[in-house]
Amino acid sequence: MIGGDAIELRDVLAVTPAGTKRASIIVRDGVIVDVADSSGRGIPECSGEASAAGERETCPDIPARTVIDAGGRRAVPGFIDLHIHGANGFDAMDGDVGSLRALSETLVKWGVTAYCPTTVAASRQELRKSLEATAEGVSLSRHPDWKGAEIIGSHCEGPYFARNRRGAQPESAIRAPDMREVEELWESSRETLRIFSVAPELPGAISVVEWLRERGVTVSAGHTDASFEEAMCGVKAGISQSTHTFNGMRPMTHRDPGVVCTVLTADAVDAEVIADGMHVHPEMVKLLVRVKGTDRVIAVSDLTHMAGLPPGLYSLGGTPVELTASGAFVRGTGGLAGSVSPLLIAFNNLLKWGFGMEDAVRLTSSNAARKLGLERRKGAIAPGMDADIAVLNDDGTVFLTMVGGRIVYRT
Repeated sequence: MIGGDAIELRDVLAVTPAGTKRASIIVRDGVIVDVADSSGRGIPECSGEASAAGERETCPDIPARTVIDAGGRRAVPGFIDLHIHGANGFDAMDGDVGSLRALSETLVKWGVTAYCPTTVAASRQELRKSLEATAEGVSLSRHPDWKGAEIIGSHCEGPYFARNRRGAQPESAIRAPDMREVEELWESSRETLRIFSVAPELPGAISVVEWLRERGVTVSAGHTDASFEEAMCGVKAGISQSTHTFNGMRPMTHRDPGVVCTVLTADAVDAEVIADGMHVHPEMVKLLVRVKGTDRVIAVSDLTHMAGLPPGLYSLGGTPVELTASGAFVRGTGGLAGSVSPLLIAFNNLLKWGFGMEDAVRLTSSNAARKLGLERRKGAIAPGMDADIAVLNDDGTVFLTMVGGRIVYRT
């Protein structure tokens, strides 16, 4: 029996662990309590019609509930983005919880319900400020008055990278691994640091990997020129993820398999991939999933603060960037400067590229939840899970986003 006020998302095409089915999703106290089939079994019907606008409805044997008629739209677990720098002018490097609040409110418009604010290579002081703000955001985003995506911890991308694989990372901020600095960053994060990207071939990197692994931080190989052997040493030390696979990495050839081959063949490694159709060719995304399996690939956005802004000249960590209608590019070199396509675009791309609905959900939500140890709460539409849900229109846009049972966005 459902106790207290509840929300019913009526008539959705719900993508659940048991498959896709026409259903009504019942939510109470921030948790999914029932996913009833379309006949309404388990949901007492009342006289009178429920309002599509969300009218409250009561029955003799069920407490008051708000009913939202989804009109047969698809409902998927909210997207979880493990690698995102910013959007709409707001940046994780602002080091301000107000910016993170605004970023969270922007992301729910794209169906993102949880994310890791991600840094770039920067000074020690700037990184500490960013991680401190994220730690505060982790706490605040769990409160009922938070109207955006939940912050689940920080992703520190850099500063220990190979200079020749730095991409748009500011060269002046790239440096050798420093254990004392790593300890300070961990303290600044108040133990909310969830992912740390590093080039494993650098002197001292293995010690950093081992230290972070012991504290439960996911260590990811990124912006790296590692050979296959160097990358394997990193995996043995505790690396269990790759940062935007194929991008910012030594390429794989038949005589020099490099870090990419390590990612493809090491069962312990989950592979991030930017599925915007620009950073990685769709056929390479399909190959990655074919080799790694649908449970070992995690789609990320690598979104920057330029996402949602008009074309023009911007700065990314001090690097001049030109934003055009097709993407963001480092001025002068033409190299890609992060992404301006949210995870919603990746989800729609996966469907367009031939992935099934359940596999697209794995890549954009379920796998990320598992990676963070949150698979018992997030990443699935099922009883007992957090009510983090994105309801999508037929054209792939967002109709409604729910975070922790709160409707935080609706068209």
